[in-house]
Amino acid sequence: MKLVLIGTLLLSRAVYGQDAHALQRALKSGKVERVDHWMKRFIRDHRKGHLVLNGSTTYINHQATYDTLVAFLRNQPGVLDATWDACVTKAAIWPGRSTFGMRWEQKGRILERCWTVQEGRPGNIGLWGWHPQVRKAREELRYGTARECTGFVAEQRRNCEAMLNAVGR
Repeated sequence: MKLVLIGTLLLSRAVYGQDAHALQRALKSGKVERVDHWMKRFIRDHRKGHLVLNGSTTYINHQATYDTLVAFLRNQPGVLDATWDACVTKAAIWPGRSTFGMRWEQKGRILERCWTVQEGRPGNIGLWGWHPQVRKAREELRYGTARECTGFVAEQRRNCEAMLNAVGR
C-alpha cells in the first residue's frame, strides 16, 4: 500500500511540468501569479537540459528545452503566441540568460508576460566581498524573474525575420 501511494505521488510530480490542465486553470484564474508559478515549476522540472554529443566532446544545451516549452505553449487553447529570444545576439558570458514571452487572453483582455531564466549556477557564494568556492558549478536552468512586457513576442518575431533576411542575402 505504501509503495502504491509513493508511486502515485512521484508520478503526479513527474507529469506536472507539462500538465495542460494546470496551465489552463492558471490562465483562467485571473491571477498572473499562478501562471508564474506554473512556469517556475516547468523550468525546475526541466532544468537539466539536453546532453549533446558531437564526436569529440559533450556539452549541455538548453535550446531544446526552450523550443519544447514554446511549442507546448503555442498548442494550448487561450494562448495567442509564445516565443523566446533565440534570435538575439547575447554576450558570451557564463551564466547566460534567456527570456520567454507569452501572450494570452484572460477575461476579455490580452496579457503579455516575460520570464527570465539563468543558464547555469556558479558554485561560489558571496560573503561581504569574499566569494569562496563551496560547490561545483552546475549547468542548470534557474528561474529568474517574471515581468509584464508588452510587445516582446512581436519584437522577437521581427528580430528572427531580420536575421533570416540578413542570412538569405
